[in-house]
Amino acid sequence: MASSFLIVGGNLEKRNATATKLIKKITTNKDWSSEANPDFLLVEGTNSLGIEQIRELQNKLKLKPFNSPLKIALIPRAEILTPEAQNALLKTLEEPSEKTLLILTAPSSEWLLATIISRCQIIQLPTISQVNLTDDEFEKFSETFDKISQQGVGERFKILEDLQISSDRQKAIEWLDKMTFLIRKLLLDLYQKGSKSTPHLVSLYLALLKSLAQSKHYLEANTNVRLTLENFLLMELRN
Repeated sequence: MASSFLIVGGNLEKRNATATKLIKKITTNKDWSSEANPDFLLVEGTNSLGIEQIRELQNKLKLKPFNSPLKIALIPRAEILTPEAQNALLKTLEEPSEKTLLILTAPSSEWLLATIISRCQIIQLPTISQVNLTDDEFEKFSETFDKISQQGVGERFKILEDLQISSDRQKAIEWLDKMTFLIRKLLLDLYQKGSKSTPHLVSLYLALLKSLAQSKHYLEANTNVRLTLENFLLMELRN
């Protein structure tokens, strides 16, 4: 019987290990391996997973298993699925094949659309410290983002200086992570509301997510903190 699971919590390594254990349990094959396995589909991405990758997955899932009872698909970083990709994935979750097993993993269910969550069996791992915002923090961070978006580049950087992150690499990375959380939440909210009148806003949020991921990558690669943040603040932030 077809099944869909969402593994949340832990870290990526623990989530992947849990996915492997789950697969072995469901297939009743303790020697199951993903290596050179034609019936195992791994869907990965660096900054995001788009609708094209989900459509490719759906086409592969339509094929019969080669030498296993199930075709198994794993999306280990479901948090980077774009809202469009998540909506496309809904069709697979709503009309699953009896010979497929789909497993998604993410740091938190908050990264995913409610419609995705409702169609998966949830496996909650112990929470490990990760990026999250309380309602109050979300509101304050949203206000900061609005303030930054309304200023010129020089004024934007002054705001970051006042927040004492312009010269602190770790604080800058944490700020980018929180900004990513904020933008993803705003983007998901647009889709939850079914808004079809804001294509420019959707494009802006997607561009922001890409720029945030690149900026974090540069900081982790030991590039100059000030230059990296200044480069990020150059992009269009207005609605």
